[in-house]
Amino acid sequence: MSSISLVSRRALLKACGALAGSGLGLEARAQPDPPPAGAAPYRPADDTLELLVVSDGHLVVPTRMLATNVLDGQLTAFLTGRGLGADRVHFHINVAVLRTGNEYVLIDAGAGGTWEPTAGRLADNLEAAGIALDAIGKVVITHAHPDHIWGLIDELDNSLRFPRAHYLVSAREFEFWTLGEAARLTGPVEGIAAGARRVFKAIEARLSRFRPGEEIAPGLIAIDTAGHTPGHVSLLLTRGPRQLLLTADALLNNHVAIAHPDWQPAADMDAARAVQSRRRLLDMAATDRLQVLAYHMPFPGLGRIERAGAGYTWLADA
Repeated sequence: MSSISLVSRRALLKACGALAGSGLGLEARAQPDPPPAGAAPYRPADDTLELLVVSDGHLVVPTRMLATNVLDGQLTAFLTGRGLGADRVHFHINVAVLRTGNEYVLIDAGAGGTWEPTAGRLADNLEAAGIALDAIGKVVITHAHPDHIWGLIDELDNSLRFPRAHYLVSAREFEFWTLGEAARLTGPVEGIAAGARRVFKAIEARLSRFRPGEEIAPGLIAIDTAGHTPGHVSLLLTRGPRQLLLTADALLNNHVAIAHPDWQPAADMDAARAVQSRRRLLDMAATDRLQVLAYHMPFPGLGRIERAGAGYTWLADA
């Protein structure tokens, strides 16, 4: 099948999804923090990191999901004090692409075309950047939530979107979603668990499992940041003159996670452990003055962390 026909079919599917009343309603009421519509791949000025950041679009998230252990009024006051609306915010989806020799390494794969109509643009944006989908040699999965792995499967025919890739995921994350624990989950997360099982079944023949602390690609070290999910990892890129910390969802957003790391978002599966991981990661980033790439910050999600009182602050790269 030609790349032109794939793009056209994806566009048709997205258009159908965009007609859904619920999707239009969410987007129409979305608050400031503008989406990265049509965002081009971002190449840092210091391109010795051999890094691109490619947008998969964004998610529209109810603000009540940002912190479940504080009063609504406290959360609302914090958001409005920063010029954000009290109802919804955007989570951008920033996918890192590393080049090692002639091979591309993808860090997570976005949401695919069926999670939210404002997401699922990664494949088209990769092709627009001149990166063929079959040029992706490795995909590192930080965790198995939909906006990180559903983009691995073409929703039109259930084929692998990156047909030549080898996949890497932490052993604990794979075991949680495939060996029975996740099957006991109830409520809305049941669909997330079913989606994780479907994706892992599709890629299992090409899948390797690793443990935190291992070098999983040249200069790329896995860091244990469990809590958001049981086997969640962040990554430290040591290649090049400056180290780069890829947080994945250990820092879930720029709205409260940095200023108030003890506030517990609804998406964290083990809230107490996620707070520990978040604080440890923030301390590491600030102490070592690392450049940071955050998956859900405003595109392209690159910046630095500095201490600010009992919390921290985010300084986006210019």
